[in-house]
Parts: sequence; C-alpha cells; structure tokens
Amino acid sequence: MTIAALGFQRYSIEYKQHNNWHTSQLLLIRQQICQQLPQLPKLGTVAKALNMSSRSLQRHLQSSHTSFRQLANECRHRLAQQFLQENVISIQQIATQLGFEEQSSFQKAFKSWQGCSPGVYRQNSNKTLSRPYQGYSQPTGDVWNQLSNLLR
Repeated sequence: MTIAALGFQRYSIEYKQHNNWHTSQLLLIRQQICQQLPQLPKLGTVAKALNMSSRSLQRHLQSSHTSFRQLANECRHRLAQQFLQENVISIQQIATQLGFEEQSSFQKAFKSWQGCSPGVYRQNSNKTLSRPYQGYSQPTGDVWNQLSNLLR
C-alpha cells in the first residue's frame, strides 16, 4: 500500500467519526494532501478538488488557526511515524514517498518534528518516544485499530 493510499484511508476513517464541520473540512483537506503524495502538495490543487477557490481555502484554514503548510507537514509527519514503526520500507523509500527529493531533507524535517532522527525513532519505536506535531491531536485507539485492519 502506498503512503498516499494509507494517508487517504486514515483520514477517511477519522472523517466518518467527526460531526464538527471545521474538523470534517480539515480532514478532507488532509485527505487531498495525502492523495498528492509523493508530489509536493499544492494548495491550488487541493482547493480545486474541494470545489473552492485557493483564497477560500486559505481563509478556512486561517479561521481554523492553521495553514496549508502546517497540514502538509502534519500529514507527512504522521505517515513517516507509521512507516518507521512498521519497519517495512527503508528510510530512503519513506523520504521519496513523502515527496522529499533528498533523504537528508527528510531526516532534517523529521528531526524538527520529532526531536530525533528517523533511524533513532525506528529503533525506539517500541518505546514511548512520540512527540506530537504542534497542533496535532492524537486519534483514538479505534482509528488506529481500523487502520491496522485495513492493512491486513
């Protein structure tokens, strides 16, 4: 399963669990961001997919106290965490699938998100090493369980 497909499924599951309009819209935006990976996500493409102008999307994100760049980084961070924990594909493959041209760029970004390198995170994935991305709320266990079932 590709990283984009996994991200899309994750946000589809979360979308179904939320009744709040703002939260639901943010989840739809995250889905669209994940669908664009491994290409660098573009605000205009996401806006078009959601049948709104780029400016309307920017206003919506601003009213939700976030930005397109922050959501894109959050998506990349969460997907990187999951794939590093699963230990199925190489760090280079994860970097490529997340749209990083160089593994070193991915490592620098991951270290800024997580506080450690991807290799250290992978080694310690059985321990509690997670530091959530700023503004990120951890999904309930049900979401992770449903995702695990989808991957089996």
